Amino acid sequence: MNCDDGVTPSLRHTLDQLIRNGVIASAVYRRATASTNSDALAELQTDRIDDRLLPRLVLADRQTAGRGRHGNAWISEDDALTFSLVIPFELTHPSASVLSPAVGVAVARAIEFSCPPCRVALKWPNDICTLRSSDSATPPRLHKLGGILIETNATIGGRMVVGVGLNLNGKPQLDSPHSTPPASIAELTDRHVSRESMLAANAESLAEMLGELDEGPDEWIGPYRSRCALAGHDLSLKQSRETITGHCTGITDDGSLELIVDGNRRHFRSGEVQRVRPA
Repeated sequence: MNCDDGVTPSLRHTLDQLIRNGVIASAVYRRATASTNSDALAELQTDRIDDRLLPRLVLADRQTAGRGRHGNAWISEDDALTFSLVIPFELTHPSASVLSPAVGVAVARAIEFSCPPCRVALKWPNDICTLRSSDSATPPRLHKLGGILIETNATIGGRMVVGVGLNLNGKPQLDSPHSTPPASIAELTDRHVSRESMLAANAESLAEMLGELDEGPDEWIGPYRSRCALAGHDLSLKQSRETITGHCTGITDDGSLELIVDGNRRHFRSGEVQRVRPA
């Protein structure tokens, strides 16, 4: 295990326990870094991670130049959980198309296990959310608890980097009118959320998910659909320079988003959902 001097005894104990229990094979901890995903990819590109070190956890207290999808920034402070998990995974795997939905379900289960009575919703393609209202007179609105970012590189074979960021006891300030408003898990539970317990729960849930992916993609589509925050809503989807508006029916068996656009069913493998409206 490679740790900066700033690692606390409780965090070191958590990492040691995850390694002893076989949940992960190795870990890297830094007090601060630009991006845990970037760190993991850099290690892979220099061939410093062999099979004996996988799965490998890369963890940081603060992330100063984190990335989301479509170039969005993900800046995290000490009140967040930010980590990346390097896993052995081939793009030709039979369940490769549903890896992102499966990761979303695994993270949702970890949050709900650690922080009852939280109920987590998933906003395609990679947002971890919840439905909440500011008072009893306000309809529930989607709020973002965190997100995932799965990356690889054409020069790296058989490896995938799964990045997870969660708002534990604080939340970022967002200026974009198209962004889902943020929320913290502590807001939902009215109590402090332990980073160590949330890290352990997520690592264990992701390890369980990876072990079950060989059973096929059908095992994960159903659980994702039951949490899909977009199904039944009208929305706008931005793809490159085009904005597509339609009615969402949910996700398909291969993890694509299905919209009814001008009476036609269309499937989308990528895009940024910018506006969600009740049907």
